[in-house]
Amino acid sequence: MTYRHVPEVMADGESAGLFDRICDNVRQSTDARCVAVVIIGGESGSGYSIAGSFDAQLLLPDILRKMADVLERQFEQRRQ
Repeated sequence: MTYRHVPEVMADGESAGLFDRICDNVRQSTDARCVAVVIIGGESGSGYSIAGSFDAQLLLPDILRKMADVLERQFEQRRQ
């Protein structure tokens, strides 16, 4: 799948720390073990934040890969 523009999101980039409070608020308000927030083209830029236990964060790479696969299939179906 080809994307027109993919904002660069990198650890410790210019947006580092900008979204931590938002992410922690989501985690606390949902009583979740772990939360990942991704911001694309927000007022303060693009970036991500992760809040939660280390054990739960270890699950994220696999979860995100599965999410990406599902999203790509859904997008392909919409384009047909």
